[in-house]
Amino acid sequence: MAELRVIAFASLAACAPTADAAPTSGLAPPAGWIALPQLATAATVAIAADHVTLVGSEAWGDPARGCYAAWVAVHGRGAPADVMATQLLASVRNDIAGITIRDLVQPAAGSDHGTLSFAFDRATYHGRLRAELTTNQGSIAALACFWNQREPAACAAACPPLLGSMR
Repeated sequence: MAELRVIAFASLAACAPTADAAPTSGLAPPAGWIALPQLATAATVAIAADHVTLVGSEAWGDPARGCYAAWVAVHGRGAPADVMATQLLASVRNDIAGITIRDLVQPAAGSDHGTLSFAFDRATYHGRLRAELTTNQGSIAALACFWNQREPAACAAACPPLLGSMR
């Protein structure tokens, strides 16, 4: 469970994004996935330890297949979206040993909102992270969808619709 928490949430450690956001994601997990409160709690603990104001966290998965997804939303002080994205990316690279990032998409320089997304690999885990960054609201909502070696094709197919439904 600790490794899942690190993969899903260490990326938020450097971010301290002051406005209101919904306390739940509004996302619908893939059919057959169940709520994973332990993973959501681990996310809450990781965020609280980093002195970031947690707005909400949720997690789901199909543990028998090795599929997981975790969502977290935080607020704080704002910065241009590209700066928040750079901080988040630096945190991922510095805090998660052995992680490889690919297919990186970042917000435009100086923008007040944008999306950071990338694919990642770390040991036996593979996945994608999508983060919506809003300067005016000083908020970050991030969703990581990842899987292990159990049923990688099924998990990889379940993640894109979930990530695409995030707004």
